[in-house]
Amino acid sequence: MWSRNFNLQTGNWGWLLNDISKRIKSADFYQESTNLDKEGRLLSFPPTMTFDDNEIALGKKFLADSRISEPEKIVCLNVRDSAFFSTSNPLGWSKSRDWSYHDYRDSEISTYVAAAETLAEMGYTVFRMGAIVRDPIISKHPRVIDYATNGMRTEFLDIYLGAHCTFCVSTGSGWDSIPQIFRRPTLYVNQLPVFALACEVRDLLIYPKILQNKSTKKNLRLTEIIYRNVQGSGFSTEYADAGVAIRNMSSDELVTAVTEMAARVEGTFVETPEQKQKQAKLKHIFSTHPKLQSTPNYYPIRAEFASCFLSNYPNFLD
Repeated sequence: MWSRNFNLQTGNWGWLLNDISKRIKSADFYQESTNLDKEGRLLSFPPTMTFDDNEIALGKKFLADSRISEPEKIVCLNVRDSAFFSTSNPLGWSKSRDWSYHDYRDSEISTYVAAAETLAEMGYTVFRMGAIVRDPIISKHPRVIDYATNGMRTEFLDIYLGAHCTFCVSTGSGWDSIPQIFRRPTLYVNQLPVFALACEVRDLLIYPKILQNKSTKKNLRLTEIIYRNVQGSGFSTEYADAGVAIRNMSSDELVTAVTEMAARVEGTFVETPEQKQKQAKLKHIFSTHPKLQSTPNYYPIRAEFASCFLSNYPNFLD
């Protein structure tokens, strides 16, 4: 699909051209990509990748064969666990590499069942995504489909479903770049770090994991998170060394979050004046705090925290 838009060179020949281009003294000749969408290009331009007629027909046939009566009401659920890196070597690094520093990002799929079934009762078909996952999602609801483990998964469908879903619910991992590429609304749940700049510059809805004082189990306010310097931490040990415990969202919180997301997408969500005030305060902190921005508003903040998070944790911004 990319090759329909770009001249791609792969393998050793591609790396050789890459190395040569770096050595050419021209500012416009070699450009490295970044996931920090400072200019807001994802919002300003339509998707670059497109499906041809055969691909669209293939995707529609899959949905019809799966007896999905409302193909316009699809939610992709992407929940990260440790299975992918522990059983594969996607980056070609040493097989003995310890990936446990990523563990702070993991979730238990069992806690998402109620949220998936809530969406299913609203008429959505929920596809649990994943190439390699540790546990299946256990649900008897006919509109909750464990696409990751039931044998129907293909790489084409990974792209097709991510491109055509009504919205995506993700804990933040590589696959959810697909709905982002195709400008699909996305809710990040159990998200860490609290301030991940590559997320904050996108138009995401975020409900983060809860950070607590490890000794007292008291929830940390945003100012305390920044004071402990873990607002952008990408290693499990950094949280532990700062005396910070990580608590995942409860099943009830996940239900509330996906319900809000569905209402937002459907245009029925009404934000209270207090929630609007908190959103404005959060954006101001994210836009101006010297530990988060080199200069005020250097990176535009387009993401919002879920209003239900701000209501559930009213002291977060104190």
